[in-house]
Amino acid sequence: MAVSIDAFASKGNSIERFKLLLVTAIADLILIILTLYTLFSFVQYLLHHRKTFSFFSKKSAHDGFIRISQLPQLSSPIPYFGHLLGLQRDTTRYVNSVIASTAAQIFAINIPFKQIIVVNPSLDKQLARHVSDTGLAQILAHVGARVFGLGPNTIQVILDTDPRRFHQVEFGSPENLKALSECSGVFIWGEMNKMAPDTEVDLAHWMFGLTVSATASAVWGVKNPWRMDREFAEEFMNLTETFDSLSRPFAWLTARSAYNSRDFLMKRLREFHMQHRESRVKTVAHAINVVAHSDPNWETNPDYYNIEMVSAIGLLATASTLSVWLVRHLLAIPELLKIVVDEIQQLQVVQAETQDGLKLDLTNIRTLCPYLVASWYETLRLHMTAVPRLARHEFGLALPGAQPLAVSQGDLFLLPMCASNLNTNTWGPDAASFRPSRFITNNGDLSNSLIRKVKAFGVAGNLCPGRVFGFETAMAMVAGTLGTFEIKSADGKEFSVPGVRQGFNVGFERYDDDVKVILSKR
Repeated sequence: MAVSIDAFASKGNSIERFKLLLVTAIADLILIILTLYTLFSFVQYLLHHRKTFSFFSKKSAHDGFIRISQLPQLSSPIPYFGHLLGLQRDTTRYVNSVIASTAAQIFAINIPFKQIIVVNPSLDKQLARHVSDTGLAQILAHVGARVFGLGPNTIQVILDTDPRRFHQVEFGSPENLKALSECSGVFIWGEMNKMAPDTEVDLAHWMFGLTVSATASAVWGVKNPWRMDREFAEEFMNLTETFDSLSRPFAWLTARSAYNSRDFLMKRLREFHMQHRESRVKTVAHAINVVAHSDPNWETNPDYYNIEMVSAIGLLATASTLSVWLVRHLLAIPELLKIVVDEIQQLQVVQAETQDGLKLDLTNIRTLCPYLVASWYETLRLHMTAVPRLARHEFGLALPGAQPLAVSQGDLFLLPMCASNLNTNTWGPDAASFRPSRFITNNGDLSNSLIRKVKAFGVAGNLCPGRVFGFETAMAMVAGTLGTFEIKSADGKEFSVPGVRQGFNVGFERYDDDVKVILSKR
């Protein structure tokens, strides 16, 4: 008996030693990875600053400007990595907590080898005077190579190009906007009418996929892989949920899911282009692709397709994700859902003017469906986060009651939409709650003055050029879904609002779960 006990104890000790060795090996591996990543990042940092010396540091004539180093520096409880971990864990709450912790209107936080200038919403007007001096696309100069595989020539083109002139033509003119909106609206209405009387679906998966296909049909043309290639659509959905992981060191190892999806999509996108070249070169997606404008041999340039994927993540995922958020909020409040459905029933189905097909007429949606539109803005208010902006060149930023700030090319700004959208001084003590009625006046109309206070699709004059098209597509999707189907929980449980997926929720939050439902036609 004693021998048996000793043998068992010896075996147990061996297992414990093995576990200890395994944990030690994993810790050593992580340390090696972090060390290599730190060295790699440091080399990039030195090379970048060797190339981009600001004229503010060279000319004594600008001694009246304050430097970034003179801004208040907000430290974190965890040295060096604290702010990075906070932003990744919960972007909205972390940004708001950092802003609330200081009275400074502009301050700096440090992440590994980069300083971020955080701008309080009170400086929105000052920064709006520098719309042409900062850009979102230029962020690709920092993450484009690692996240999207962009080459150095394309990154330089992005730094030198203001893409707004392309976007304004394609998304800004009334004729183009009408054609885009009608194309997505006809697609959505047609797909819903093809469905069986009762269909069981994963709600978010179904809504996201259909909204993506509708948007892609407008921007990439009806012959697009999101609509015609189910495997492509599934991999794209996975990439939109995981692409922020591609910024990790050694993404091929530490972000396998996103890395594999990206490689699959790039290969399939190029093949699809070759099969449908004649129609694709006439699309909006081609017209806004900077590589198509800068490289005569764009068709053999891999970065043409990389830029297509960058555009797709921005254009296709936003309206799709926000549409899901909106419907999940409404399902969780049955009395509000009934009001919205009753409004939607007033909408007419009409023949599209620029397309061959029927669609919901959204012309008077703000008048006929005030609670639906109010719910949309409440969704934006609660789920928009923050957007980064990179200084395209040197400039001086005027600060109230202080000397101007010397901004150098490559300086990174973080403009939080969530700080304004969750401000209790503006929205009241229930600012964190979903209450669309706050946008409804005593006369039952939408409050345009309050709607203008919602910071969505950009701040400080840098607004998403596709925001109107996104609104039209989201309304077609949400109104079509709620007007066509009664949504029942497949397991009979009450609906609830999903939590927020962890990660870098840049621009908007992502939901962290899905729910199986039965769509029954009314």
